Amino acid sequence: MSRGLGDVYKRQQLACFVNIYYNAKYFQREVHTCMGAKKYAYVNYKMLVWARSETPFGTTSDVANHISGFRSEVIDKWERGEELPSITEAKKLANLYKVPFATFYLSNPPEKKTKAYTDRRTYNDTVYRETSYELWSEIGRITGNRQIIVNLSDDTEYRSLPSVGPKLSEKQIADVIRKYFELDLPFKNKSAYRNNGFNYYRALLEHYGIMVAQITGVSLSEMRGISMYYDTFPIIAINNKDFERAKVFSLFHEVAHLVRRSSSLCLIDFDERNDEEEKICDRIAAEVLMPEESFRYVSSNALNLYGDWSDLCLISIADKYAVSTFSVVRRLRELDIINRSDYYSIYKRISDSFKEEQDSIIQNKKDREFKVKYYITYLSKEGYLFPKKVLSAYSRGDISYGEMCSTLSIKGKHISNIERAVMFI
Repeated sequence: MSRGLGDVYKRQQLACFVNIYYNAKYFQREVHTCMGAKKYAYVNYKMLVWARSETPFGTTSDVANHISGFRSEVIDKWERGEELPSITEAKKLANLYKVPFATFYLSNPPEKKTKAYTDRRTYNDTVYRETSYELWSEIGRITGNRQIIVNLSDDTEYRSLPSVGPKLSEKQIADVIRKYFELDLPFKNKSAYRNNGFNYYRALLEHYGIMVAQITGVSLSEMRGISMYYDTFPIIAINNKDFERAKVFSLFHEVAHLVRRSSSLCLIDFDERNDEEEKICDRIAAEVLMPEESFRYVSSNALNLYGDWSDLCLISIADKYAVSTFSVVRRLRELDIINRSDYYSIYKRISDSFKEEQDSIIQNKKDREFKVKYYITYLSKEGYLFPKKVLSAYSRGDISYGEMCSTLSIKGKHISNIERAVMFI
């Protein structure tokens, strides 16, 4: 039997429409015209309050700042039930709050959902609790995509990630992760990971059923990575503004959270004020990507070849593991291969060099008139697993061509390129 998008989204919308049916008098009245030509939406004002409370908007002023032409005092009246928004205004609110328009006609708010992750970001010795609307929206996009493929997929398609007990050491946990993903490190050369470590590891994780997406439009000072554990299709999302090699470390920091079942929103900034779970996952990620025994051997050979810890020396080590030179320097210090003084000196040197390189890259991007193909940008953001599962559902006849395009939020002209890219991964 064919399954359309009504089935895909049923968990999100069914309750809304059932309640609308039993409150038909209110729903039908919205089409009537009153006070001139303005068509009012006879919404439940309590649902307006609830919907806003589920977003980062603490006040109606915050809402007004995001929608042109809206005033906070008018929204206040809507939320008190003193006035009604028009149908157009209510739909704009629904779009901003990321809820179906029909939600505003419910008699009572839906059951409160437990957040799927712990906020472990720290700032000035306190938990960094502010979340921008942009980050909140991106997390909603990614979790929504996961729900879609859960509805379209067979839960037995992928095995669950290993779970590690409290008795295992960080090195043992790293060994479990490498064994699970069949990682053999170091690499012989950069061609082994096609000169892009992040894409290589991302494809590997998605092969094992982990959704790996990228967060867009969010500052690195707000987040670098997030992980959300589920028995099927767990989620990792990485900030796309970071450098490719830095994303690799973030990726496995979040893998560590997943195997420890400690879903988290992270800055991954190696701050000493971070909680213990963040520090543990940092160390696990370092051991996964740069196993101590091989790292000591590789770094010793590099030092003998170059004579000191020059940029070329650090790069040669980083290339063996597809990580950043920052990760290499931290690993050198962590294993006491370099002392604290050398660590800070080298770290400052590569930080200054990194800043110059970053400014140059940004300027070069501005100077070039090079447009990246749409399907590449799309897959960079969404990952390969999500479109692959939707395309597979279409090929099985579970959804129509139009439903496939709508679910992927793309035009039909891009389908062939995306299909060629994902179906052989």
